[in-house]
Amino acid sequence: MIRKGQGMVRRASHRQCSWRWFWLVSGLGALVWFLIRVVPRPSRAAYPCQRAALPLAAGFVAWLASGLSSILAFKKAKTMAARSRWVMAALLLAAGLAASGVFWSRLEVQPGLAQGQQPGFVPTDQPNRPIGRPFGIRPGRVVWVHDPNVSRWDGISNDPGWWDDRYTNPKLVSRMLADAIRSVGDAADLRTAWDRIFKDFNQRAGRGPTGYQKGQKIAIKLNLNQCRDHGDCGNASYIAPQLVMAILDQLVNQVGVVHSDITCYDAVRCVPSTIYDRCTKAFPGVRFVDSIGGDGREKAVPSKQDPLYLAGGEVIYLPTCLVEADYLINVAGLKGHTLAGITVCAKNHLGSMLTESGGNAAQRIHQYLTVRPGRPGRSVQQMGQYNGLVDLAGHKHISGKTILYIIDAIYATRHNEYRLDNSCKWESSPFNGFWTCSILASQDGIAIDSVALDLLRNEPTLNEIVRGAVDNYLHEAALADRPASGTRYDPERDGTFLTSLGVHEHWNDPKDRKYSRNLGTGNGIELVCIGDRF
Repeated sequence: MIRKGQGMVRRASHRQCSWRWFWLVSGLGALVWFLIRVVPRPSRAAYPCQRAALPLAAGFVAWLASGLSSILAFKKAKTMAARSRWVMAALLLAAGLAASGVFWSRLEVQPGLAQGQQPGFVPTDQPNRPIGRPFGIRPGRVVWVHDPNVSRWDGISNDPGWWDDRYTNPKLVSRMLADAIRSVGDAADLRTAWDRIFKDFNQRAGRGPTGYQKGQKIAIKLNLNQCRDHGDCGNASYIAPQLVMAILDQLVNQVGVVHSDITCYDAVRCVPSTIYDRCTKAFPGVRFVDSIGGDGREKAVPSKQDPLYLAGGEVIYLPTCLVEADYLINVAGLKGHTLAGITVCAKNHLGSMLTESGGNAAQRIHQYLTVRPGRPGRSVQQMGQYNGLVDLAGHKHISGKTILYIIDAIYATRHNEYRLDNSCKWESSPFNGFWTCSILASQDGIAIDSVALDLLRNEPTLNEIVRGAVDNYLHEAALADRPASGTRYDPERDGTFLTSLGVHEHWNDPKDRKYSRNLGTGNGIELVCIGDRF
């Protein structure tokens, strides 16, 4: 009879043996593939597929060399011992043991892999190799403001929770946003910065260098994914009420927008009381639109004008409040995702996807963005495949209206359904075991998502979440007019194909966090860091 513990050991041993054979076969295959492709034409070594294959092939060669070296060393040691050359025999024996150790260690499977898990995310593109076209007053600029003093939450209290002013400092949030806007607008004061942001956007839109005009409507897409009712939602992860207040304050008092011309929405989730109550008290005319309406909120209504079309012919309708807006501000969170690996600005607009009858249409796009194994029967996307986020982000009512991308990283969470607790504190620098306490902002939606990905992929606590071809959508979007997939992205099906949606690249390393514009080596991303810990 096999006892439970014995059965677990045997199953673990079987999995480990299977993964050893998988590693050996994969290593040999990678080596053969690399040699076949690169030897005839060495320039192919720079191809993404070859850069991905090289580490696996090199590991296989190192394993094979260590095994052969250990055999040779042991044979030579035996010969030296027979001739009574003890010192040489001892040295050869030590060398053989060392080589043997390398040989066997290469066959040991990491604990995570022994459970059938994937390796962590590794980009296929090399650092500081920008692709796409940067946007903005300072093209490709992404601003990262960090202040650990903004939070005093203990990770437990929820009556009130993190969203209360005693735990999240509204004055510091306002100051952080102001620092970000001044840097994005490349101006010394807020009013000028906002004016420059509007003028730059309108210039690129073909309207000339005009600023905001009275009566123009602004929609603000909030990521409220974990809010399923109009209460305070406990310790659910969503956009900080203090940040929403700070955005509204600047739009009203710096830009001069009338309350009633501003709409905050998430068409498939609910606006919680923590946001609605304080914002409508301070700015009573601002509209709030969500999935159910009531309690002062309006219910999202799908517009039949300019629907979004996905590759399989799926038709998605956008909320009327977005279609009728002149401008859009994208306010996303910072988190991993159980299907897409990460969810930041591009994926925030799954909250803008409606069916013809007004239901939630977000699931229609899941098959086109899944890079991690999830539900049974769902295929996993690889690099160079069509990605629905490109059509979504590139739709004329989204990319054609977005003047600013903001990521609320005051409390980053592990993934889309993970509620905030102390396990969400980040180990990486400059967080060092505390909340992320950050705000990111940019005029370039691909650049800001690229920086967010570099932050997420280098956080040890998220290694099991940020996996797969996570940045495929960034490559496809940056090169939307000539993507690796060969797709002709036309989200409105009107014969007008997308061009580059922004610039993508990865930083040089997680310590220096330098992009090509920081290094002066290219025209990609510029990361501006504001805070005492940088």
